[in-house]
Amino acid sequence: MKNILVPTDFSECADHATDVAVLLAARFGAKVHLLTSLPLPYRWGEMPEKEQAKYKMALDDIRQAAWFLKERRKKYSDARMTTNWTDSDLLKNVGEYVHQHKIDLIIMGSHGLGGKNDLFIGSTTQKVVRTVHCPVLIIKNPLEKLDFGKVIFASDFQTEELPAFEVFLDFIKSFSPEIHLVAIRASAFQTSDKTMRDAMLPFKKLCPPMLCKAHVFKYFDVSGGIQAFSKKIGADLIVISNHHRHPLKRMLFGSNVELIVNYVDLPVLTVDFEENKPEPSSKNKRTRLVDVVL
Repeated sequence: MKNILVPTDFSECADHATDVAVLLAARFGAKVHLLTSLPLPYRWGEMPEKEQAKYKMALDDIRQAAWFLKERRKKYSDARMTTNWTDSDLLKNVGEYVHQHKIDLIIMGSHGLGGKNDLFIGSTTQKVVRTVHCPVLIIKNPLEKLDFGKVIFASDFQTEELPAFEVFLDFIKSFSPEIHLVAIRASAFQTSDKTMRDAMLPFKKLCPPMLCKAHVFKYFDVSGGIQAFSKKIGADLIVISNHHRHPLKRMLFGSNVELIVNYVDLPVLTVDFEENKPEPSSKNKRTRLVDVVL
């Protein structure tokens, strides 16, 4: 892992995500990219100063963002960090930034449903999880230490999920956790427990030397079952493959990803990735360093 992206609005929950990003960056020797969004006119950096002065509110936003970013740099002075801003749609630019800077992991703070009305609650986090092809780690609460001792990987364990599972293993192996494979049996009409356990075998074989246990957990709905199982074993992290998103799959499982993102207090890692990542394009780059503008 070389590059970690943190979209931030400088809220408390976004700062929790930054804290985790800095800890992960230290563990992996990675660089942290802070990205914020400002309501500025397009081609702001090319405007004459007199034209810029007409946008006093935008200038105030820039100054405030610059102050916040400088404070973050002071706080994380030992971290390799770059601070950036985008002057257009945040969701669109997160996707572009991932390609431009070869981002390996996005970390987002979120209050989930019922939280404060910050930039990254609910729908924005869901949209990033839904549309950007990159693993996303959602942080709800401050972590006293970065220790994923017990990790749940929830799936239907189809063979097409194996590449996503390998991406997860590459991320988690430095923590040497106890991995729990869990399939939620939410209906009596689903395949048998034995069939489910057999489907887990190719995944379990990839885990050594990490300890791995397989479970079929009966519950009346998938998202609730994952939450209940995580409490039962005292999990530190929930991981879900979000890589295959054809319409039928989204109806059956995609909505559960969003429910878990919203309602679970634990860190949640959704695994997605660009299989043939295109080279960053030099055209139409709309993400700029704040320091260049000020």
